[in-house]
Amino acid sequence: MMRKNRSGRRISLFVTIWLLVIWLLLFGQIDALTVIGGLLVSFTVQLVFPLPHSGFIRNIHPWHTIILATRFLWDMVRAAIHVAVIVITGRRYRCSIVRIPLRCDDEIIVAIVAAMTNLVPGTIVVSIDRDRSIIYLHVFDIDAQGGPEGVRATTQGQELRVLRAFGSPEELKKRGVTT
Repeated sequence: MMRKNRSGRRISLFVTIWLLVIWLLLFGQIDALTVIGGLLVSFTVQLVFPLPHSGFIRNIHPWHTIILATRFLWDMVRAAIHVAVIVITGRRYRCSIVRIPLRCDDEIIVAIVAAMTNLVPGTIVVSIDRDRSIIYLHVFDIDAQGGPEGVRATTQGQELRVLRAFGSPEELKKRGVTT
């Protein structure tokens, strides 16, 4: 729910609650004065530092978000074990930089894909070409990942899960993604 004040700036109920929760966590107590102070700070922050409205919250698909989170956690655990085994055993490995074309050019979706990819041990986003929707990854032990094609397939699969979890109906239709 968004409300515009007289100057045209937006006050978001979601952002207000989010900032209030952070305020209460910082103070570690809930009383009337802390809640009122948190609300005042929340409104002031939104008025002084307005953010553009993205509509992102409306596009969250709960079932696909659960699938995304589950697969992401599995990928993180599996990759952490893989990296640990290589470090402990001293097995030789080969690194590589892989160019991965993405199907989506929405900045929020690309940012989520890049952030999640960075969090998986053994992969680091080196560069993102926003104009052409291309991401460049440095990959640890490229051979164990199925070579460049395996890395592309894994990353593009992650992008598809992110699109299904957070893509707008228009974005999903434009990209031919079914839910």
